[in-house]
Amino acid sequence: MSKTSTSKYISVFIPTFNGERYLAECIEAVLGQELPKGYDLEFLITDSGSKDSTLDIIHAYKDKIKLTTIPNSEFSHGVTRSKAAHVAKGEFVLFLTQDATPAHNRWLINMIEPFFLSNKVGCVFGRQTPRAHAAPTIKREVYGAFGSAGTPDSITINRQLSLVDFKEVSKLNTFFSDANSAAKRSLLIGDVPFRNVHYAEDQALAEDMQNKGYLKAYAPQGEVLHSNDYTATEYRRRKFDEYIGLYKSLGVTFKPSNKNLLLGWIRPTIKDYKFIIKDASYGPKLKIKWLVLSPAYNYGNCAGKYYAAKNYKNDSEITKHSLESELRNK
Repeated sequence: MSKTSTSKYISVFIPTFNGERYLAECIEAVLGQELPKGYDLEFLITDSGSKDSTLDIIHAYKDKIKLTTIPNSEFSHGVTRSKAAHVAKGEFVLFLTQDATPAHNRWLINMIEPFFLSNKVGCVFGRQTPRAHAAPTIKREVYGAFGSAGTPDSITINRQLSLVDFKEVSKLNTFFSDANSAAKRSLLIGDVPFRNVHYAEDQALAEDMQNKGYLKAYAPQGEVLHSNDYTATEYRRRKFDEYIGLYKSLGVTFKPSNKNLLLGWIRPTIKDYKFIIKDASYGPKLKIKWLVLSPAYNYGNCAGKYYAAKNYKNDSEITKHSLESELRNK
């Protein structure tokens, strides 16, 4: 990270916890980014008690990364990111997770490009492409979410109010993911901070940005490789967390449906089977594995939603179901 007296900074922040599997490739990809003229890179990592080789991997880059360590009990998706924004020197702060690897060396430039369209752009999220070996349920989920967000070579702007006369033109769009995102630091430490929440802090930020009159942008060329390596049980816990997060942070509620719990997994499993057969990235053994396991993943999605709907206001149940995935997914 070269430094000149006139340089401005772009900050990249990653929270880590037992992230040894993909962390080295993620760090290398960040350090290999092209930078706009006049900008230097600031690379921040906060680790919350890793017990694997995560810290050893980070220490190998000690001259290029500013590392902070905290007890695991102090980690919070909203608060930890907020603290990083306050210590960052960058005009823009880019957020990744430890298993999200920039797909090319212009990821950073593509992620900040929407900010140069308009001063009203407050936050940006980038494209996520699932890893080849990921479970088909997760692959389809990722492709579906980001495929519908905008065309691959475009920049998409989400706004609730007309930029001309401020009349409502669309419903509030809060889809956002801190696995691959960016925001103006001045807003994060000023008008639009991360909320002090444990769940869905990214979608809450997107809501707050738009409610404050700022725009949310999607930059599909700011691409990362990212798909969680969940077992079916871990996937169920993660879906529980997501639905709880939508309630806790955004007030979204769902009614528990016995019918969906019992039968809702069937149709998406059939879609998984068709996907598995067509997906050339799966070899014969993986095809067999996912044909066997897909029902469990899709049932896990239904179960996560069902039990979240039954326990929105039961903090003891939320803690019991969420603790493990809260620790895993930073």
